[in-house]
Amino acid sequence: MPSRPDEGSAVALRSVTHRYSSRGRHIDALHTLDLSISAGEFVVVVGPSGCGKSTLLGLIAGFHRPTTGTVQVDGAPVVGPGPDRGVVFQQPRLFPWLSVLGNVEFGLRGRGISRADRRARALAKLDQVGLADVAGLRPYELSGGMQQRAAIARALAPDPGVLLMDEPFAALDALTRDRMQEELRALWRDTGRTVLFVTHSIDEAVYLGTRIIVFSARPGRVVLDEASDIPAQGRDRDHPDFGTLRTRISTAVRSAAAP
Repeated sequence: MPSRPDEGSAVALRSVTHRYSSRGRHIDALHTLDLSISAGEFVVVVGPSGCGKSTLLGLIAGFHRPTTGTVQVDGAPVVGPGPDRGVVFQQPRLFPWLSVLGNVEFGLRGRGISRADRRARALAKLDQVGLADVAGLRPYELSGGMQQRAAIARALAPDPGVLLMDEPFAALDALTRDRMQEELRALWRDTGRTVLFVTHSIDEAVYLGTRIIVFSARPGRVVLDEASDIPAQGRDRDHPDFGTLRTRISTAVRSAAAP
């Protein structure tokens, strides 16, 4: 596995182990993990269920602290959640009593930003994800795909350098999921943000990622780290290069899941 230097890295984990303890039992979700992600990469992590993918995002988001090792974002140790990292979950987790605009504004409160500036920034993010015309609606008045777009706008509102996405499209129907994937790639190209995206779908990983990482079964470790050299036009799922890479990733995931 080629090593990746920390210099210029948006995210760096060094010798990270994370252990969950309950009722005298100890389970290592990740074990001595070394990983660096450069600014502007779109990195997708796939692997068997329970391999530590969501734990990885939680450590970078600051929801957990590593049992051993270090986690850094832009050279600074991660000690908790912060506006430099936006998180999008599998479910939108929008506040039902707030409008769509109010949900996107929520993360900007308490940061010394005036009400007018909060509103302007939230409207700009909603426009970026194609929801400016429904800003006054409540979340329950939106489709599932629109709710998830609102969640992405909320994550982007504080202008984070790193966007962490934990299976954000898993609960959507196939057609909506395909459309959301296209929109996310366009958003990434337009903004240049660093994205770390977790999925169980190999097809989704190959379609989205500029780099694909396969985790082993628990405790998670990197068993494949492959840059995608598929050009933009090769993102057509019928393109031969797409199928070739999908086969390589699928083989690695099956091998990682084998007992």
